[in-house]
This record gives sequence, structure tokens and C-alpha cells, in this order.
Amino acid sequence: MGISVANFAASRVDASAEGLLNARAFTRCHLQRWHLQDAVDDVVAVVGELTANAVRHTAAATGGAWLALATSPRTVMCVVRDPSSRVPVRRAAVYPATEGRGLNVIAGLSCVWGWSVEDDGKAVWARVPI
Repeated sequence: MGISVANFAASRVDASAEGLLNARAFTRCHLQRWHLQDAVDDVVAVVGELTANAVRHTAAATGGAWLALATSPRTVMCVVRDPSSRVPVRRAAVYPATEGRGLNVIAGLSCVWGWSVEDDGKAVWARVPI
């Protein structure tokens, strides 16, 4: 038994500002290729937060993370995998703070999000409606 998806793409995300820009560009390119223009802004925002969190909190010490995108009939699944087992913690938004709101952004733009931890790291994921 397997899982069938309409579209799939994956890319390494370098632990740098350029790596984060490339992850967003990669996402935008694939969503446009898959004719999902209406979802581009939300999915790019979610991927931006997921990859920034991975690089900021864990992957900077290890060189990067992995990004995967897959579509289903109603959502785009965004997954970022990094080598840390440290789980994400959603914090209350404190204004006018400019940090600490990433998981709130992800929660607001996705229909569901979460994470899984394995021996060699974790994956943080979000399903964004299309």
C-alpha cells in the first residue's frame, strides 16, 4: 500500500539567508508549475516560516534542512525536516514583538499543522488549503 499524490517536489535548504530565499522561490516555482497560483502567497508564507524556524533554531549548526511539497485534491502539504529533535513551541503573540509569531502564522494559514520526531531529527509540516 502506498500514498498517491498529484505533485511532489523536494529541495535541500541551506542554513543561510540565500537558502531561505531559494526555498521560497522553489515553492513559488512549483506551485505555478502545478497551476496553483491562488495558493502561492499562503504556501510561500508557510514555507518561509517553516524553513526560517528550522534554520534559526536547529539547522544553522548542522548546515541546513530539507523541504518537501506535495499536493492532494484540497491541500498542499509543506514539510521541513531538520536534524534536531527539539519540538516547536507555539507562543502567544506579543505585540509589537517582531519575533515568535511564526507558528501562529502557520496555524492561521493552514488547515492543520504538526510535527513528528524520529531518532535522527524531526519534521514540521502544515497542510495549506488550495
